[in-house]
Amino acid sequence: MTRDMYDADESMAAIKPDGALTQTARDVLRVCDPPATEEDISRALVRHFSQVQPMIRELVSQDLLKDVSGRLTLTDRAREKLSI
Repeated sequence: MTRDMYDADESMAAIKPDGALTQTARDVLRVCDPPATEEDISRALVRHFSQVQPMIRELVSQDLLKDVSGRLTLTDRAREKLSI
């Protein structure tokens, strides 16, 4: 049961105070390689769209995701963060 629970603060933040990605952000980014729609991300993470959308917006604003023809894809910065 605890596996289905998540920390509400982490669900809204993509980057921790120390600069590392939250687990939720890592999960979203991994789904976007190859590029994915917001619906694809929501389905892959088994989360309601309303829970995923704020994270996607933050990842785009942090230059970790970019929209290419309606699909979200990783930026070079995201690839660097995932490889650390």
